Amino acid sequence: MQLVVTGEMERIALVASLRHAFPEEELEFLPTQKVQDFTSNRLGSHPGRVPGLKTRAREMAQAIVSAFEPGRFLKVIPNLVLAVDDLELVNVDQPHVVTAYLVREIELTLKDRNLLPADETRVREHLRHRASFHLFVPMPEAYFYAEPAALTRAGAKAASRFDVAQYDTEAFAVDDPDYRQWLQKKAPNAVEPHRHPKQYLRYLCDPNASSERAYRETKEGAQALESLAWSKVTAREERESYVRALLEDFADGIGASWRSPGPVAPLTARRSGGLLRNLASTGLS
Repeated sequence: MQLVVTGEMERIALVASLRHAFPEEELEFLPTQKVQDFTSNRLGSHPGRVPGLKTRAREMAQAIVSAFEPGRFLKVIPNLVLAVDDLELVNVDQPHVVTAYLVREIELTLKDRNLLPADETRVREHLRHRASFHLFVPMPEAYFYAEPAALTRAGAKAASRFDVAQYDTEAFAVDDPDYRQWLQKKAPNAVEPHRHPKQYLRYLCDPNASSERAYRETKEGAQALESLAWSKVTAREERESYVRALLEDFADGIGASWRSPGPVAPLTARRSGGLLRNLASTGLS
C-alpha cells in the first residue's frame, strides 16, 4: 500500500495510525510520499492547462497516477493508494470544489502522459479500483478532541472546552474566554480561531503563552495521531462522516470491515465506475 499525504505529521504517523486502527491485519506499506498541499488557499474551478501556470494539485495528481504508470514500480504496483489532504477552513464550505479540482487535475495528468491506449486503459483500471482521495476535515487535529487521551499525548495542559458530546469534530468550534485572551498575546490576527482545532490545541499545550513550540506536528502531533482511537472518533453515527468514509474505504481496500459503521460523506464515499475508488470522473477530456 502507498500513502500520499501533504503534512509532516501524516508522513511520520499515519501508517502507524492505520495499523493501530486495524490491529488484526498484516499491513505492508511503501514509504509514505509527501506532496504539496493544494487546499491552503481557496480553490475555484480548475483553470485547465495554461502555459507557464503550475496548477496547485499537480503534485498530488502526479503521485497518484505515477503509482500505476508503466515503467514505475515495476515489481511493486500498490494494491491500494490512499491520498489525503486537509480540507482547511478556507475551503470547508466547498469540499465538492476540492474533489472536482483534483479529479480534473488527474484527468489532465493522464492526458499529459500521452500513454499508449492499452497502457492508459490499464492505468485507469488501477485508479478506479486501487486509488482513493480523502479529506481530513478541517485538519487531522480535529479528531484528537474525540479522544481525551490523544490531547494528553499531544501535550495539552489546559482542559479543552470543545464539547465533543454535543458537536461534530469535523465542524469544530469552541467558545473559550481563556483562549481568546491567549490569542491577544500569541495570534491577534488569526482568522476564525474559534474554528481552528490546531490553533486551539496550541493554546491547550501552552496556556500561559510562554513557549513557541509547545505543540509540534512532528512530535506531539505525531504521538497523538499514531495511536489515535479511530473507533472512538467514529463511534457517534451521525458525525465524523468524512473520516468514516476514509476508514470504511481503506477497510474495503484491505478486505476488512470498519467496526464503527455509520453514515459516510457521500462526496468521498466508496463508489463504482468512477475515476478513483471514491471520486467520480468529470466526463471531460
